[in-house]
Amino acid sequence: MNRIPRILIAALLSLLTVSLAVSAGATAFAVQAVAHGQGVIWRVDHTSWLGNYELDDGNSGYCIDVTRPTPHGADFDYVDGAAAGWFSADDSARLAFISRRWGAPGDPLTAAAAQLAVWTITGLAGHDQAYFAQRANENADLVLQAANHMLQLANGDAGASRGVSATAELVLDGSKGSVVSQLTADYLSGPVLVAPGSFSGRMTLHGATFDGGGTTALVGNGVTTRIHPEQSGATEEVTVDVVYDDLPFGPAFRLGRNTGDSQNLLVTHPFPTSARASDAERGPTGLPFHPQVQTTTSSAVADPGASLTDTLELAVHPDSPTGDEWGVYRASDGSFEPIPVVIESVLFGPFSTRPEESDAPPADAPVVCTVETLVETGPGRLESPPCSVPTVGYYVWTDSIDPARTPFDKGGDRLMAWASRFGVASETTVVPVTPKIATAASAAEISDHGCVSDRLTVDGLPDGAEPITVTSRLLGPLTRRPAEGSTPEGWADFPLAGTVSTTIDTNGTHETPCIRVSAPGYYYFVFESDGSDPSVHADDGRGNGAADEAWRSASSSVVLPALVPAFSDTRVHESESVAVSAPSAPPSPAPTPPSAAKLAQTGGGGAPTAMSTTLAVIAIIAGLAVVGLASRRVR
Repeated sequence: MNRIPRILIAALLSLLTVSLAVSAGATAFAVQAVAHGQGVIWRVDHTSWLGNYELDDGNSGYCIDVTRPTPHGADFDYVDGAAAGWFSADDSARLAFISRRWGAPGDPLTAAAAQLAVWTITGLAGHDQAYFAQRANENADLVLQAANHMLQLANGDAGASRGVSATAELVLDGSKGSVVSQLTADYLSGPVLVAPGSFSGRMTLHGATFDGGGTTALVGNGVTTRIHPEQSGATEEVTVDVVYDDLPFGPAFRLGRNTGDSQNLLVTHPFPTSARASDAERGPTGLPFHPQVQTTTSSAVADPGASLTDTLELAVHPDSPTGDEWGVYRASDGSFEPIPVVIESVLFGPFSTRPEESDAPPADAPVVCTVETLVETGPGRLESPPCSVPTVGYYVWTDSIDPARTPFDKGGDRLMAWASRFGVASETTVVPVTPKIATAASAAEISDHGCVSDRLTVDGLPDGAEPITVTSRLLGPLTRRPAEGSTPEGWADFPLAGTVSTTIDTNGTHETPCIRVSAPGYYYFVFESDGSDPSVHADDGRGNGAADEAWRSASSSVVLPALVPAFSDTRVHESESVAVSAPSAPPSPAPTPPSAAKLAQTGGGGAPTAMSTTLAVIAIIAGLAVVGLASRRVR
C-alpha cells in the first residue's frame, strides 16, 4: 500500500475515533484530575489536603471517599450521582446543593469547609469533623463552623431539594383571559413556592394568543400574563403547555466516577432538571347571544270569556354571533348552564278592525294582560300563561326578551334584546259577533200599487267596525201566504219583486231603498249579508322568526276570520209581509128602461136580470181584503 492511501485511512480512523468519543460523551465524559484546586495543606505532614481538585476540563471536584488515595492523575467518567444509588435521595440532594453553591469558590477556606461538609455527608470513616478540620491549621475552627453552616443551609429553606414541579393555570373571561405558571421546589425542609420571576418557561397556547398575537412566549414563573381566547360559538377552549429547562433543583449531582481505585469526586455543575405543566380550560365566549321566538296564538277564533295562550318556539336567531349555539354561563359549581331568558307576552285588544302589522304596537293600544315565561333550559317549545278575552273584537299577542331581566352573572351582559312585530296574523285571534237585526216592512198592505221598503234595526255591531252590507230581497207576488216562521220549499225560485242593498256602519235603524209593487198578491222580505270582509295578512317578509320561512312557503297570505261572519234569514215573518190588493172596479150605471110599450101583465115586479147578479158578485169580491200584521226579529 502506497503512502497516500495510508494517510487517508489513518485520517478516517481518527475521525471515527473522535465521533465515537463525542457520542459516548452524551452519557459519560472522560476527564483527569490534574492538580489541587482551592483548599489548604496541613502543615503538620505537608501532604494532607482539604479542598477541591482541578480537572482537565476546567471543572473542580471534591473527594467523596475519605479512605481512598488522592485522585492525582486519575481518570473519571461523569454520571448522574443520584441515579448511581450510592447515597440516599436526601444525601444526594445535599451533595448537589453543595456543588451548586460552593463547587468552585473563590477562596481556600470556603473550599476546605465545603470538602469537610461533603465528607460529613458521605462518611468520616470513624473520625469526627475536627479530625479533618485540623488540616486547615490555625483556621480549623473557622472551617469547622463554616462546614456545619453549609449543612444547616442545605437542610433549611431554599437549601437542598429533592426536585421541582410546575403548575399552569388558565383563567378565561370571555374575550379576555390570563395564564400563570408557578414553580414549587421540594426542599428537604418542605415544599416552597419559588419567588416570582426567578426563572422563565416557554409557554405554548392553543385556542388563544398572547398580546403580540403569537402563541408562544417566554414567561416568568409566578407572572400573570394576559391572553386572548379565540371567539367562536358559545364556548371557548384554551390549552397551555409550559416547559422550564436548566433549573437548579433536584438531587442529580455530577459524579466523577473513578475508573481506578482512587477517590471519586463530587464535581461542580450538577445536572440541571426540567419542569413542565399544562392546563386546559373551557368557558363561555364573550360573543353576544341573540335569541328569537316564533309565536302562535292558541286559537284563531274564540268566544267572549275564553282563555288564550301564546305558543312560544324559543330558538337561536339566525344572525346570532354565537352561530347556532345557545349562549351559556358558568354556574357556581363550574358547570355550563343555558343563559336564562324571560319572555314577556302582551295581549292587546279588543280592536274593532284587524290591527295593521307594524314594528311596534300603537302607543294607545288597549292591553288585556301581560304575562311572563321564565325559560332556564334553552331552546324549546312552551306555552305562555293564559289570558281571557273579555268581549268581541280582534286580539293580538306580542312577545319580547329584555336582557335586563337576566342577571349579569348568568349572561345578561351578553344577551341581545328581541321583540316580535305587532299585528302578525299567526298571533291574531278574532272574537266574532253576529249583530241582532230586527226587520219590518214599511207597509203591511198596499191597495192597487205602491212602494215598499225594509226597515233594519241593528244592535250589537262593535263601534268602529268595518261596514257591512245587507241585501234585502222582496219575494212575490204569491197567490197565498206561506206559513209563519217557515222557509218554504223552493223559495229560491219564487218570483222576485226586487233587490236592494244597505250599507250599515252603526247600530240603529236603517231603511232600505223602496221597491215598487203593482201585481196583487202576497209578498215578504228575506235578507242576507257576507258580514265584514275577511282580513288578509299579506306576507311582508318580516315575521317573528326563522320559522316564518316555512310558514311563508306554505302560503303567501293568511286569511283571518271575519269579525262579523256571514248571516241571513230566509224565513217568513209577518212583520216583513206585504199584501197587495187588486184595484177596485168603478160603480155600474142604472139600466135604462126600454122605450117600447109594456105589455099588459099581472102580479108582482119582474125578477133580477143576469147582469145585475154578475155585478153584485164582482162588487162583493172587490170589497174583500186580507190584512195581517205581525213583527219578528232575526238574530
